Amino acid sequence: MKLRTVLFLGGLIAASGSYAQKKRVANDSNTPLHLLQPEYKVPYGVLNKEDVKKDIDRVLKYLQNNTPTRVVDKNTGKVITDYANMNADAQIERGAFRLTSYEWGVTYSAMLAAAEITGDNAYSDYVKERFRFLAEVAPHFNNVLEKYGTTDNLMLQVLTPHALDDAGAVCAAMIKLSLDDKTLDLRPLIDNYINYIMYHEYRLEDGTFARTRPQHNTIWLDDMFMGVPPLAYYSRYAKDNQAVYLNEAVRQILQFADRMWVPEKNLFRHGWVEGMQDHPSYHWGRANGWALLTMCEVLDVMPENHPQREKIMSLFKSHVRGLAACQSGEGFWHQLLDRNDSYHETSATAIYVYCIAHAINKGWVDALVYGPVVQLGWHAVSTQINTEGQVENTCVGTGMAFDPAFYYYRPVNVFAAHGYGPVIWAGAEMINLLGKQHPKMNDSALQFYNIEQQTKEPLFHFADPSKARDIVAGVSRIDEKSPVVFIIGDSTVKCGNGKGENNMWGWGSFFDQYFDTSKITVENHALGGRSSRTYITERHWDKVLKAIKPGDYLIIDFGHNDGGPINTGRARASLKGTGSESQKVVMERDGSTETVYTFGTYMRKYVRQAKAKGATVIVTSHTPANRWTSGKVNRCDNTYGKWSKEIAQQENVFFIDLNNLTACKLENAGESKSSSYFVDGAHNTEPGAIMNTESVIDGLRELKECKLNDYLK
Repeated sequence: MKLRTVLFLGGLIAASGSYAQKKRVANDSNTPLHLLQPEYKVPYGVLNKEDVKKDIDRVLKYLQNNTPTRVVDKNTGKVITDYANMNADAQIERGAFRLTSYEWGVTYSAMLAAAEITGDNAYSDYVKERFRFLAEVAPHFNNVLEKYGTTDNLMLQVLTPHALDDAGAVCAAMIKLSLDDKTLDLRPLIDNYINYIMYHEYRLEDGTFARTRPQHNTIWLDDMFMGVPPLAYYSRYAKDNQAVYLNEAVRQILQFADRMWVPEKNLFRHGWVEGMQDHPSYHWGRANGWALLTMCEVLDVMPENHPQREKIMSLFKSHVRGLAACQSGEGFWHQLLDRNDSYHETSATAIYVYCIAHAINKGWVDALVYGPVVQLGWHAVSTQINTEGQVENTCVGTGMAFDPAFYYYRPVNVFAAHGYGPVIWAGAEMINLLGKQHPKMNDSALQFYNIEQQTKEPLFHFADPSKARDIVAGVSRIDEKSPVVFIIGDSTVKCGNGKGENNMWGWGSFFDQYFDTSKITVENHALGGRSSRTYITERHWDKVLKAIKPGDYLIIDFGHNDGGPINTGRARASLKGTGSESQKVVMERDGSTETVYTFGTYMRKYVRQAKAKGATVIVTSHTPANRWTSGKVNRCDNTYGKWSKEIAQQENVFFIDLNNLTACKLENAGESKSSSYFVDGAHNTEPGAIMNTESVIDGLRELKECKLNDYLK
């Protein structure tokens, strides 16, 4: 689609249609201009885990069907099953991709990560089947090699590696599987690979991995990944001298960075040649991906107290910053990262998505900053997975050059194996990310939130339900006709964010489990530390009341925090009783004045205002504390329990004596066991909170006329 420019208020704007057309669309739809949908070239917005899983499953299925595990006669194609009698014509059956290549080492690691994250064993089974096959046939191909002096080239990479490409990535994947699954004996293959990497790979005088092409003593950025991760993982697998391997991995990274890192761009150059006066900086996308992935792998293995960890982490974070600055508007990264006229490339984009998403999940980088980067990146990657499961627009194998044309015109092909592992790895890590973070569209932009934002509004302010000012009520309503149960109270109803911090739970956290949530929803808007008074004065009640609609339900549980000082300290107490008394006080914290009323006055306000909105109200007595007298749990039947019941009777609403119901259950369990239900004198453990929930449900079932019972499971 061509872009053309039009005059708009004295300036130029880019448009896919005329200004008159855009104006007509806005007027016809009554849509504000800022809400008009942009014509994105790739999808934009919130991902869901199911769609990502479908994408990578399609790739898996394609690879399952196109990477066979059989030995055949290369001349006749006949399948060989008698490995002991193979001759020089025996070879691994050729599928679409090579089972022993470094690209497939990446794919194996990606499959293992996908299995762990998604719980889908089809991914790990793929790896186990192929590694089991290679381990089984390797000794027989070695016999062929010794007998005839030659054997299948794919097996030569395993038996006699001659480059880091032959050894590193497959070795790292084998170690990962072996650390997790002791049933496969891959040690002979692993040790053979490590022996080559550690002692036989060509190096510079200071020990840095190097090559003799295209120039003498050339360092390829790719070799960071080809050689370093297997050493790092072998430090966990080795029987002895484990520190030697990790320290060598760290040394390689730092020596590569000394020569290859370009600090003004926070990117790596692709190549470095010993003896060059100037080192051209061609920032090839996939090579930078290999470097970033290397640091990811090593940081995963390094102990937190390793003396060089902070140095590697700092380099990793700088690299992430440099890469994020190069992302295109379509979510892809370019073949040459800082050359925007070079083509969009899939494998590099997928590697960056994996590494940055992994860093977010590990807490190394900020989700708010980089979450949108990886979501946009995955959207881009997903457009390159065709219906067959092939990965498109991946650059083929690439050497090193010192001119831009070489990189600009490298071909792309669906049989470039470099894209498949990164795509699966990226998709799996995005699924992991979406399970931990809460992306949402806000003002037409994708934002990441560490707390789920419940609003359905297109533009909203950040809301933290654990903080008073950020209560958002009514958002769980299924549809306009479906009711909501609103619960208000203190920390015995909802402690913290309601997810059991410090093993403290409120009974409201489990209440929804007793209801058919396809027909009714439960919103627990209780807040720790609040009393019947402060839940109103701090304006929490206003926000809940605003959301209440006819047919809804309100459950009220206060009393624990209504004692104590009126105007000093936490200043949350109400006056005792249910009368109309009041007292004007000066607040110690700021010198303001407040009129304080009785507990009953505040409770009446909740009841009457909720009834006026058409809600059914249920008042409960507060939960019992872990206080006993003569073998009996102390009740609140002369104070807040009594007053709550009086208000319910006076206002003709339902009442549940939660205090007495749970006290009876505690007495049946016995005083010696009661400590298992409490964290302290009043707050409950999970079993204690569930006991209170069940007491509320028991009490509700006794309210035969209460229609809320119709929604119980």
